[in-house]
Amino acid sequence: MSKQIQEENSLEEALSPIVNRLIDKNFETAQDKIATQIAPLIGGAIREQIKSQKDDVVDALYPVLGNMISRYVTKTLEDMLSKINAQIQDGLSSKSIKRKIKARLQGVSESELLLNENASANIRALLLIHKETGIVLAHSENPNHPVSEPEMLASMMTAIRSFVNDWVSQNSTNQELGEIEYGGNKIIIEASGYSYLAVIVEGSAYKATYDKIRETLENIVLNHGDKIREFDGDLDKFPNMEIYREISILLNSDEKEAEKRKIHPLMFLIPILFLGWATYAYYTNHLNQELTETINSQFYKTSQLTALKLYVDSKDGIVTLKGNVPFNYHKQLAQTLAQEIEGVKDINNELVVINSLEDPMQISSNVAYLLRGLNSQDGINLTYSYDYTLLIIKGSVWNESLKESVIQAFKSVKNIQEIQYQINILPPKLDITIYFDKARTALTTDAQTKLISTLSVMKNLGTDYSIKLTSYSDLIGSLLKNEKLSQKRVANVVGFLQTQGSVTNNFITVITNTPPPGVNTIIAPHKARCIAISYEKKEN
Repeated sequence: MSKQIQEENSLEEALSPIVNRLIDKNFETAQDKIATQIAPLIGGAIREQIKSQKDDVVDALYPVLGNMISRYVTKTLEDMLSKINAQIQDGLSSKSIKRKIKARLQGVSESELLLNENASANIRALLLIHKETGIVLAHSENPNHPVSEPEMLASMMTAIRSFVNDWVSQNSTNQELGEIEYGGNKIIIEASGYSYLAVIVEGSAYKATYDKIRETLENIVLNHGDKIREFDGDLDKFPNMEIYREISILLNSDEKEAEKRKIHPLMFLIPILFLGWATYAYYTNHLNQELTETINSQFYKTSQLTALKLYVDSKDGIVTLKGNVPFNYHKQLAQTLAQEIEGVKDINNELVVINSLEDPMQISSNVAYLLRGLNSQDGINLTYSYDYTLLIIKGSVWNESLKESVIQAFKSVKNIQEIQYQINILPPKLDITIYFDKARTALTTDAQTKLISTLSVMKNLGTDYSIKLTSYSDLIGSLLKNEKLSQKRVANVVGFLQTQGSVTNNFITVITNTPPPGVNTIIAPHKARCIAISYEKKEN
């Protein structure tokens, strides 16, 4: 070892304790000064550390950043779930009704709309910033959510953007900082060659928001790209008012969409109210028509009113009677009959009593009106001809009783001087056959149905006619056995008609031991076991 090296080692050993004490003393007394001197070196040191040992940096920061991110995500989800739970619990609110209708119209679930409601975006401000200088070229903001010191925000944004872009510059691809999130807000950054547009958004932003931002920046670059490229820092020479109007369009369109979403809750009750009103109107109209038809039917059935043209109008149980009647008796009778009908609350009796109905046209009209009511009854089929002073009634009825009721009805028509009745008694057609099972006497379900369908005809035959029952046999078994079966079958039919149908006509029974004419017992033996029902006029 040379003499020079030995002297340097000796000097280092001698001075080392002194220098260390001076450094420690200076650090204690001038910490702020030391921090100021070291601060410019920290950024570069961090960048170098990240470049060389990125995984170590991530591992060192993960315990702090990981817990912080986890707490933020948890708190955000809790707030969203609490808000959604509150909306679900408020199930009968106007907003809930609006959401249900909207979900049904759009064909999506209510849960999806709830998530969209809690993740809606709201643009608070837009800033067009010069990349190189960080100067705000133009900005527009929501007056309800103003941005304090936009110039300072622009400087910070430019610094952050430059830092991040420098940090990732080691990648071969050219990338830009896209957005920054803070709290419930985010700053969306859309960059061009010489400027970038910073949009402050409250809540989550979706594709439509990004598309609008890109479209706005494209228009700015297209219309003012040269001015932005030549910007020298003097805002007085820059057309910032024109750009302000363009970025304000995006802000105003977002506010208008927000206003559209704020439809008054009562607007969504209108379809429900209209549907309820339409249903109620239909229901009440149905009740009014039903009540009117019931009253008209009652007037038709009353012989004193059948010949009169009465008009009935019903509304909410209030019945109005209009028309002309010959006497006050008919006016009071009509009101009494209407009052007895269920559903009638009050009656406006506007019937007019007139002493004469001598007008031939009016008489003919009254006769036609009367006949329309009579012909609506079973067993009556009449027409008329009227040559002033002479009325001729033609047609047929089932029995004498119906003929008498027709005559009585026409007696109520006033001012007819002469009536001729050319009414024939023409009983209804009665020609049915009921069949029985082999060796059985009980009526089948089909046989009972046929008998019930003919009850009204039998009742309207009148006492001048007898009901004839002819029993036939299938030739199976002895004659004595078949005769007994026929007698029991006839007895069952008569008993059914008398007990179930209250038929009081006289019965004529004919029992034969042969099948009906034209029936082959070998091919169709079931058609031979039957009773044919008809009627005969009694002999005087």
